[in-house]
Amino acid sequence: MTSRTKSHSESPTLDGGTDTPLSALEKRRQEAVQRYVDGEPIAQICQEMHCAKSWLYKWKNRYQITEPDWATAHSRRPETTPRKTPEAIETHIVRLSQTLSTAEVGSVSAQMIHDHLSQHGGASIPSMRTIARILNRHGKEVSAHSVTS
Repeated sequence: MTSRTKSHSESPTLDGGTDTPLSALEKRRQEAVQRYVDGEPIAQICQEMHCAKSWLYKWKNRYQITEPDWATAHSRRPETTPRKTPEAIETHIVRLSQTLSTAEVGSVSAQMIHDHLSQHGGASIPSMRTIARILNRHGKEVSAHSVTS
């Protein structure tokens, strides 16, 4: 939420005859686009509503009269993470860490796991840094000489 919109984010209220509660921001978006559709100049709308032209153009472009929820903000989170390490490989690395660690050796380094994966083949072997991150994420202690950078 930007400083321009902080003053406009109040509690949700019902809009006219619809059953869906609209936030103050959604109502503001609808008002701005409606004024544009009614023929008011964009510069005047933006000046009176204290908004940027880019903001109004964004909502003008999303405006669909057939879709009642067009004024709802969309998530900016990506739908996919194509470079994420697959869950099967991550699970395999955690299991290897448990299998290779012994009382004498203690915690297993990312280098040891990387070497083991290299020796035993595999379609895709993650970097040592990725292996260290996976082990840290799963609460496994990574020895000091596992990753240098």
